[in-house]
Amino acid sequence: MREARPRRPGLPASVAWLYLGFCVLMAVGLVALRGSALVAAPFALTGVGTTVAVLVGRRLNRPAVTLPWTVCAVACTAFIVGAVLRQVLAGQPLAPLADAATLTGYAGTLTAFIALTLNRKGAGRALHELVDGLIVLAATGSAALVFFTLPTAHVMGLTPFAVLQGAYPVIDVALAFVTLLLSFTSANRAASFWLLALTVLGILVGDIGYAHIGTQGHTIGSPLLDLPFVLAFGCFGAAALHPSMVSLSAIQTRPVQAWSGGRLALLVPALLLPPAVVIVGNTTEAAWIGGTGAALVAVLLLLRALGAVHEHAESQHGLRYQATHDALTGLANRAALVTRVEDMLRVTEREDCRVDLLFLDIDSFKLVNDTWGHQVGDRVLRIAAQRLQAVAGPSDVLARIGGDEFVVARLVAPTMSRSGEDLAASIMESFHVPLPDLEGALVATVSIGLVRSQHPATAEGLLRDADTAMYRAKGVGKNRCVVFDSSMHDAVRQRVETELALRTALFRNELLLHYQPIVSLHDSEVRGVEALLRWAHPRFGMVSPLDFIPVAEETGLIVEIGEWVVSEAVRQLSSWRASGARDLWVSVNVSARQLRDSSLVGHVERELRRHNVPADCLLIEITESAMMADEDASAEVLERLRRLGVSLAVDDFGTGYSSLGHLRRFPVSKVKIDRGFVSRVDVDSGDAAIVRAVVAMSHAMGLEVVAEGIETESQRALLERSGVSLGQGWLFGRPLAAEDCGFVDRESDQALRAKSYPM
Repeated sequence: MREARPRRPGLPASVAWLYLGFCVLMAVGLVALRGSALVAAPFALTGVGTTVAVLVGRRLNRPAVTLPWTVCAVACTAFIVGAVLRQVLAGQPLAPLADAATLTGYAGTLTAFIALTLNRKGAGRALHELVDGLIVLAATGSAALVFFTLPTAHVMGLTPFAVLQGAYPVIDVALAFVTLLLSFTSANRAASFWLLALTVLGILVGDIGYAHIGTQGHTIGSPLLDLPFVLAFGCFGAAALHPSMVSLSAIQTRPVQAWSGGRLALLVPALLLPPAVVIVGNTTEAAWIGGTGAALVAVLLLLRALGAVHEHAESQHGLRYQATHDALTGLANRAALVTRVEDMLRVTEREDCRVDLLFLDIDSFKLVNDTWGHQVGDRVLRIAAQRLQAVAGPSDVLARIGGDEFVVARLVAPTMSRSGEDLAASIMESFHVPLPDLEGALVATVSIGLVRSQHPATAEGLLRDADTAMYRAKGVGKNRCVVFDSSMHDAVRQRVETELALRTALFRNELLLHYQPIVSLHDSEVRGVEALLRWAHPRFGMVSPLDFIPVAEETGLIVEIGEWVVSEAVRQLSSWRASGARDLWVSVNVSARQLRDSSLVGHVERELRRHNVPADCLLIEITESAMMADEDASAEVLERLRRLGVSLAVDDFGTGYSSLGHLRRFPVSKVKIDRGFVSRVDVDSGDAAIVRAVVAMSHAMGLEVVAEGIETESQRALLERSGVSLGQGWLFGRPLAAEDCGFVDRESDQALRAKSYPM
């Protein structure tokens, strides 16, 4: 695709101000040359210069909408022609041609201003803005008719020429009306806007001057009457030359209250003007015109009041909608959901029915945001809402109450054929269809928790129980529906108690490490030990790692606990080395959460230096899934550990991605075969074949193989024949506290002289 050409900068603002200065000099020249034959020269030069300035500004500033400025150039030309004809044809039968040319200029200017107003991008125009302009137009128009048009007609007779002579201020009022609309809806009143406003003001002042001499029966007056027109021409040309002229076709709406102080300051004089016209005019014509103007103003004011009431009602409706609905999907929000569910529960107290509440969560939604970005994630949420609306009944309540969390509430009567379980099945089936218009074939699944109301019940209680059931659905495999039962409360309570107790376990010295030997399968000599975390709870006794490690992972406590494990393992190894076990190494498990923590490498380095332990005596074990969760970040952290001299191993190989090819990008030196393959390696030919294949590929990549969970001599022998060099399991020793590890207490024990190191 060809790239769009960047927009070149327009004229500098200084050009506009220089031209305006030139026109001011022409105005001074007009005053100085009055009575001279050259008195018309400044006016003519200014008019021609303004026409050229408009064309140059249109060409070089390149506004988005060019037609209004082209019309402006034509209007300037018409004004010049009218001024010349007025001087040449004064008192002759063809004199009205001057007014015809001038009227063409007015029509062009008015057309250009209207085009600027209508073609602006994003300038939403409210009803009261238009009505305000019409009120000012009706009031000032009636004043112009009474004080200028009628007196001119009385003095010069009711001829077309006389009517035109006194009608110019009325035309100026229309021009001011369009400028007023431009002002009402302009959020960015740049220099070009103010220059155009000054242009209209100059024309209005000049026409009032000519209308005044028209009331005295004259058509030609002092050249000074042209002074406002010269300055107006200057402002017109400067507005076109100023670079801000491009913003006049791209102005955004300026929010203004319907009855703001600025509006009232404009409207109050307009309301008082028609009565003033009647009183000051003191004629029948003035009474009719002023009365008509007052009636128009009253009707417009009533229309404006009705519009303001309507806008206020719409604003209140919008605020109520925003307070009760989700902005992204249009579904009800949590506050509205709670209100609707409470209403449903009140129905169940009077009738034989119940409320089925489904709590939905999109599985692995964070992965969608991380992979495709939040914009795609928002589209997924909108599609999810649409699918829920498609399968839900007309009386069901749908809500989005969190990031990717939705709720559907249904009032279920005994006679109804579809219950909450049927609705859950329909929802999961609807999500099996790939999401449209997304990169790749993305299929989203949902985990659903379902709760049935029982007396007494509350909306918040149902949401809590459904949320609990939803998390149970995620815990047992996702993409399913789990019905809440009271036993889940016990599980939740136990998890909360575990979390609270775990937060204080470190400070109370309740955590400890047990060590299991890792031996050579060739000669059964101890090469190293694996540090395994244990929790000695004062009330519950020894808590299984399966119970508290997942809680530590979810809460983030695993980072702090992991740092303690590294520190304690390195400290204990230093103690054993001081006792003579110089060749022993220790392995420590690191979780995915720790691997994403930027402080891991620095902490390991500090602890090794603090306890004077060589880096190659520390082996860090990481599971496949932990490394693959964020490949780039994992590779960077592991490479930094490797440069530090620490050895790295893949733990539980075979339970995750099971791809040695994936592991080539990670600087690991060992592969630990999961105990699931080892436990049946001597009785299952398939497991034995897998072990041999893993060993062959690992050796080809220069990796040492460790087997976990060896419990029998036959397993050890077969693994040794398959090429496995190291092993651990109950056959060699159970995990023990440091003080019970007799295999590292004997300084001269030959078993402590390890012949291989974790490289």
